[in-house]
Amino acid sequence: MLGERGRSGGKASRVARTGMTALVVGAMGSALLTNTANAAVVEAPVTAAVVVDCGAAQNFVVQIQNAGSDTVEVLIDVDSDLDGAPDFGDGVLAEPNASTELGFGYRADGDYGVRIYSTGIDILNETVVVDCEPEAETPAYFVTSYDGTVWQVSASAIVPLSFEEWQELGFPSPTAAPTDYVRYAWSPSISAVTFFGPDPSRWVWKHLTLGEWTRAGNPGPRLAGWIEGSTYYQWASSDQIFVQDVGGVKHALTYEEWAASDFRPFDRRADQGFVKLSWDNNIAFLTDFSAGAGAPIDYARWSNEGFPNPSVQARFPGDQVYRQYGDATIWYAGPTVNRPISLAEWTAMGRPAPDVRGIPPRPADKDCGNFGSQAEAQAEFNFYFPAYGDVYGLDGDGDGIACESYFD
Repeated sequence: MLGERGRSGGKASRVARTGMTALVVGAMGSALLTNTANAAVVEAPVTAAVVVDCGAAQNFVVQIQNAGSDTVEVLIDVDSDLDGAPDFGDGVLAEPNASTELGFGYRADGDYGVRIYSTGIDILNETVVVDCEPEAETPAYFVTSYDGTVWQVSASAIVPLSFEEWQELGFPSPTAAPTDYVRYAWSPSISAVTFFGPDPSRWVWKHLTLGEWTRAGNPGPRLAGWIEGSTYYQWASSDQIFVQDVGGVKHALTYEEWAASDFRPFDRRADQGFVKLSWDNNIAFLTDFSAGAGAPIDYARWSNEGFPNPSVQARFPGDQVYRQYGDATIWYAGPTVNRPISLAEWTAMGRPAPDVRGIPPRPADKDCGNFGSQAEAQAEFNFYFPAYGDVYGLDGDGDGIACESYFD
């Protein structure tokens, strides 16, 4: 069995990687003996070999060679931890005068017990030591023209070198990096993208300054649908989708522009946005949309934000409609404006009852004798009446005229 190591006289073989070549390990042949009824022995030359591919395939392959004239059933057991119990195995019919390969699709560095047998007779029974050393990578060197950076590029890493690191390597001569220059149709910002392979994870992006673009030779950028470093978002105030590029330019996307970006996901800024009153043209940015907390913005800010569509409402949460005590002028205070409003504007918001501010404290009691004239008494009567009614009891018949005794 697999625990019967060396039964056929073989001893452990070692595989060492030299390049990417599959190596034969433990190739060994023995005569397959078949007992006939007359105890005659017929030689059937079946041989076997183990092949390990240390390259990309990482296969464990058993090769069977049958030089005889009869079909022979061959069984294969593999013991990956040498505990005497096969971990996996398979069988194959070895056709006359033919070679057969059986790949297990399994390989890891270590020791393997491999037994190949038929009718209880070992064809190969050995321990195979698999030791695939990783192939040393030979890096390539590139230079990006926009900033003069030298890059060390291999299959496993892309590394920008400092001058000292480049010097330590012996100043290997770099080739021009495969760089493209791109921008959005609506932005002057130019980005460089260097392709160190087809996988986007091996692309190096750089937002260029004017000096870097000039150093690269003022290359004409092509228009792109998406540029690394762009931020996609949506305000609570509308269904518009915005993008901010690496240069800070903000833009409201059309459907076609969003499609050109492969429908990049966007951040929903659910409690921030832009608003405008239906009866006033000022626009405000709300930092707390649900509470109506925010402040008005000027045209420059609105333009810089990409002209977002504001949410239009007659009023906002938390706003105030008020007047001062003794004054009929109605004021509105909200995130967009704080000013007196006209009758038409008050009507547009639904004629809400204004809060009254500046109500005087209730005065001490007086009578008509405390006033020098009826006019003086009437003025004080009128002043306190909205808050307290006839606070002094100066209008005995309730006709709105105070201290009528002055007329007697």
